[in-house]
Amino acid sequence: MKVQSHFSIRKIACLFLLLVWIAVACCSLSAQTESAIIIRLLDSQTGNPIVPIAGDNGISVTVNESNVNPHLTARVNKDGLWELHLAQEIEKVQIDTPAGPGGWGYVFCDCSRFRPSQLPSYSVAEILKLGIVAPNHCNKRLAVAKPGEIVFFVRRPNWREKLPI
Repeated sequence: MKVQSHFSIRKIACLFLLLVWIAVACCSLSAQTESAIIIRLLDSQTGNPIVPIAGDNGISVTVNESNVNPHLTARVNKDGLWELHLAQEIEKVQIDTPAGPGGWGYVFCDCSRFRPSQLPSYSVAEILKLGIVAPNHCNKRLAVAKPGEIVFFVRRPNWREKLPI
């Protein structure tokens, strides 16, 4: 009988170690395949955060230099910030107005007012390592970004930008 109980304890210990190993492998695998970036929007005049409201469609993101889905959407997370999940192989992103039809009420200040169609690209590696504050072409207000975060200044559209095209 002692041999059987010793064998069953050994078998249970091996199964337990196998389950622990599988859990660790799954966690490390998911950490390697996806990165999360926080997008913080600040009012260019006041520096106050632009808080997403219920019903916001998300921020449109174009992925550069990648063979994966070229368009993604950042969504609001539990902390009320925009969060973007990216595959590990994505190197650069362009971030634009929220996805979906209809007006949103803000214009990004990171590109020239005269060339709004030429969106700048941002390095995912730099965002994750240092954080990035996008240029503020609306005024001279500054901000600080944490690693894994990109900060944009936004403003209300002028009357010409509100006109239907």
